[in-house]
Amino acid sequence: MTDNNFEKEHIKSLNNLNNEIPNNDELEAMVNVFKAFGDMTRVKIILALSQTPLSVGEIADSLEMSQSSISHQLSLLKQLNLVSSMRKGRNIHYRLSDQHIITIFNQTKEHIVEDENDN
Repeated sequence: MTDNNFEKEHIKSLNNLNNEIPNNDELEAMVNVFKAFGDMTRVKIILALSQTPLSVGEIADSLEMSQSSISHQLSLLKQLNLVSSMRKGRNIHYRLSDQHIITIFNQTKEHIVEDENDN
């Protein structure tokens, strides 16, 4: 790219910058999702739910944690619309709200592996 083309593209991008940054409400929602990903227990829960819907007891057993701590984390994930729940008989099963979450996790893992291979 020539210096002249670079300068034109740079000015065009600079002029569009404010249109490309989400509004504050959207930014706050994004930050809250990343905060949720900042806790290892919540990440483990999300990864477990990416395999199959699970009850609180099933998650607690597989992660070797108390049901109360799992319930607390699921509540936070549900508030952020990262997980949803459905009743199956007497149990409530949780599942991922959508597959975007796993896409984020997979891309993060690819980034980490790529960084490891570069070193």
